[in-house]
This record gives sequence, C-alpha cells and structure tokens, in this order.
Amino acid sequence: MTEDSVQHTEAKTNNRRSHSVATIVVFGLLVLIGVALMYSPRWGNDVIAPEDTGEPLQVQGETLPESLPVKLMIPSINLSSEFEAPLGLQKDGEIEVPKGYEKVGYYKHGPTPGELGPAVILGHVDSVDGPAVFFSLGQLKEGDEIRVERADGTIAVFAVTEMERLPQSNFPTRKVYGDIDHAGLRLITCTGTYERDKLRYTHNLIVYAKLLRTEMVSGG
Repeated sequence: MTEDSVQHTEAKTNNRRSHSVATIVVFGLLVLIGVALMYSPRWGNDVIAPEDTGEPLQVQGETLPESLPVKLMIPSINLSSEFEAPLGLQKDGEIEVPKGYEKVGYYKHGPTPGELGPAVILGHVDSVDGPAVFFSLGQLKEGDEIRVERADGTIAVFAVTEMERLPQSNFPTRKVYGDIDHAGLRLITCTGTYERDKLRYTHNLIVYAKLLRTEMVSGG
C-alpha cells in the first residue's frame, strides 16, 4: 500500500474542542499486476486553515456531545455499515485508511457525528472483487437522510444538503474541514475515471449533510 504524505494543522473555535484540519486522504482502490493498492492523491501543496475572524460562532440547530459512531445507515441506497476503529495519522504523516471494503472509517481528529463542526467519514468505492461500501454514494439526492448510530445510544439523523464531484487537484479543504455553525457531516470517496497510467481516479465525491434531528436507538 502506498500513500502520499498528509500535512495537517489545527484550528480552534469557542464552541468546540480543537480539531486537526488535515489534507485528508481521499482514496480509491487500484489494481496493478493483480495486486490491490491504496493510494492517497495530493490535494495541492498548500494546507488551508479555517478562517479565524475572532468572533464566536452563532450555532444553528441542535448539536450533540462527543460520542463515537458505531453504525452508518443510508436508507435511500440500502447502505448499512459498521465503523472500523477511528482513523488517525501515521507517524510519517500519512492518514490511516479502512482495512476492509465493507466498512467505513471516521476521521478521529475531527468532530464526532452530531457535534458542532464537520464530521468526516471515508469509505472505499470498489475493490478487486467489485463494489465496496461507498459504491452507490453518488446516487444520493438533496434531502436524503443519513443516519449515524452513536456509542451513547443516540442516532444522529442528517439530511444531504449538497454533493460535489471535483478533480483531486482541486479539493475544497476549507469547505470540507473548516469551522461551520452547525453539526455537519461529510462523506468522501473517489469517483470519475480510473487512470491506469497514474494509478488513481480523477475526481473525489463529497457529500455534505446537516443534522436534522436526534433519535434514540430502539430499546435504548
């Protein structure tokens, strides 16, 4: 497995704990001489930190305390996936990636889903055996619900607000990882055309969502 280096910086707000704003890996599966390789395309040379205006955020809507995600459910595309152990950064600055193709990974240096700020979840789009957990992510539409079951027995229910397909060289770092005034979610995978000569896909798919409501796990 090979990955490009990932640089990161930290940003603080008055309303939430410090979270790393990282040039996070957005990944896909590559096949070279029958061997599956993970790659981490660069998002450019500049690490863009969130703007600090010095003004406290005016929080919009409900937010939840910190609690690790345990299950991701997206009814409209029949997706139900457990989470692997939270993803961090390796000693060399490269991001950890999910080990399996049927589970998603939560980036632990950001907010947990439901907290104030942009929680980030990554998943594979395919594998040597076929579609992976986020293969159908591009079928989502504005308003579709994304449900994240949390370790504290709550379910954070998000609604899709926007989707972007952008070249990997033009990743919107500030938009994805910068401070926001609500509990947000970003689901990220690869899309576009697989370029065999470069061993990578051409684009990233980013799904943006906003916390809609909170439910309790049945029986909780």
